[in-house]
Amino acid sequence: MGKYKMSTSKQDLMGEGTSSICRKGVCLETGQEVAIKVYKAPKDPNKGEDVRLQKFRRQISVLNMLQEPFGPVKDERLWHPQLASTKPSKLFMTLLDYSKDDSGTPAPDPQDGVMYVVTELAQYSLKDYLSLRRDQDKGLSRGAVKNISKAIILVVAGLHAKGLVHLDLKPENLMMFNGRLKLIDVDGCVPAGSEISIQDSSISFSPCYCAPEWARFLIEESESKITVNPHLDVWSVGMTVCELATLDAVLKPMYANFLRNGHSHKEAGFLFMDWLGSISKAPLPKSIERFDDGFHKMLVGSLLVCDHTHRKTLAQCLSDPYLESDSQRASTVDQTTSEAPPLPVNEKVDRTTRNRIEDTSSKAPQFKGTLWKLNNDGNAQEPAHWLKRDMWVAFNGSLCYFSIKENKRLVLVDGSRLTGAKVTKISAARDNAFRLDCAAHDEHEKDINICFSAESPDEYTKWTGLLMHTANMDGAIQTMRLGRDVAADIKEFRLSVKNRRMKVGADKKHQFAPIFRAKLWKVKAEGDRRKAEDWFEREMWVAKNGSLVYWSKKEDRELVYYTHEDIHKATFTLIANEDSYIPWAFQVNLPPSGEVQFAPGEFAAETEAMRDCWIEEFRKIQG
Repeated sequence: MGKYKMSTSKQDLMGEGTSSICRKGVCLETGQEVAIKVYKAPKDPNKGEDVRLQKFRRQISVLNMLQEPFGPVKDERLWHPQLASTKPSKLFMTLLDYSKDDSGTPAPDPQDGVMYVVTELAQYSLKDYLSLRRDQDKGLSRGAVKNISKAIILVVAGLHAKGLVHLDLKPENLMMFNGRLKLIDVDGCVPAGSEISIQDSSISFSPCYCAPEWARFLIEESESKITVNPHLDVWSVGMTVCELATLDAVLKPMYANFLRNGHSHKEAGFLFMDWLGSISKAPLPKSIERFDDGFHKMLVGSLLVCDHTHRKTLAQCLSDPYLESDSQRASTVDQTTSEAPPLPVNEKVDRTTRNRIEDTSSKAPQFKGTLWKLNNDGNAQEPAHWLKRDMWVAFNGSLCYFSIKENKRLVLVDGSRLTGAKVTKISAARDNAFRLDCAAHDEHEKDINICFSAESPDEYTKWTGLLMHTANMDGAIQTMRLGRDVAADIKEFRLSVKNRRMKVGADKKHQFAPIFRAKLWKVKAEGDRRKAEDWFEREMWVAKNGSLVYWSKKEDRELVYYTHEDIHKATFTLIANEDSYIPWAFQVNLPPSGEVQFAPGEFAAETEAMRDCWIEEFRKIQG
């Protein structure tokens, strides 16, 4: 555009998606640091150009509209007096410039044909801040949670007062701008009351933050369109503020359970949304209630209400007793928490690059190569303790290897266990070494600690990057986009999964209620069924929709162990009593996923008759 210099260095890359890339830049006239978003040329101009131009012009229009003073609001439920005294520039990212044609209309730059959007520069996102606190194992204080919650609710209430709905609210899209928490990624905003279809490829969302009614719109055949209203964002705000107490997405464990047995992120996402669309109560861990009773009451009574007709607006939430409980300290409006920096200004927070490229969910490995693995209980400083293995990250995020001993391709660490894992560079006899630490997600599992070494610095970067991608559950947190491909995939999902599930239980509102429930003994992950210490007892049940479900003490909620689809394709093997410490044992064997084979689940019933009952229930699902 002739006015800015854009950095092309790796450290100044701020984010990348399928349609755009954002880098740091500087205004040549003033020296002001800015963010420059560049829209990529579509791979197929005949398909993507219209959507690209639509999103570009929508972003310009929305950013300009957001900076206008607040006007009259038709629906009084969307207004709160605090908005009247709040400048829009304190809530929303400021647009500085954009490419335009000779008439001033947003358009590709006449000189190079590229579309640019120039905005103020953010320091870091709420996601970055929460990741830092999680890594430091430093939870937020109750006062900090209240302060940040109010800032988030005020920002999005302001968006709704302007008649817009975001549709992809999450910690990543709330960023710190010189002491102000502001909303970004507004090119997906649509006017409240708009009707959108599953074919609209300009609309994006993130599974772990979308509302139950959005999930039903995607999964249920009868709901091909949805009217966009603010209540969709209210649920997403509720899920976002939950993380202030938990420091991580509260629905990640459920998503990870759907991913466990060989599903791609796309398949796991559909199964997750099928589950989400059926819930009748917000599935929050009890740790949130223990954290702060008032915070919990606001969440379950106002924000995370499954029936959206009873969900409050964000403007109404600003008057919630939890947020107003200490507002009397302020003698004027200018001293309210909206005027105080919700996040630390001086604390160093490393900003992560926002990678928004969608999961293609192909069956091919994400990356394949060789790694040196340190023997169990080996010494990292001893070269002889390292063994070279063919390894790969599978399409579902599992770390796999070829076992010469068993002549099979096996899972070393499945994708669900990698959730929340840490990758740390270590000093060892081999260069490019790192340690993978996976904390146990279940009270009966063991932590996983494995050391590896890559062949080169470039390989080290690739391996560690992919492992962290899986650890951060980017398939769940990252954006999914609507469009023809997603519509076709969901249609296939309905045919292959939901039609069979209807035979199991037609009660859609209580799909995960038990139809058969009993105690089951289970062998720990990587345990030996011949050892007493490797068995534990758990109450499990077959749900109406054909899933095998259990109560997780660690998570304080129900989780799915096997989906209906898993059980439908499984085989069952009885284990002789003399071959197991606990009698009446059996295996659940899932077929290979691609070339990857999964370790069988090993269980034991309380009696022979009860084992027969379990197998019979599973056979009913398959029938």
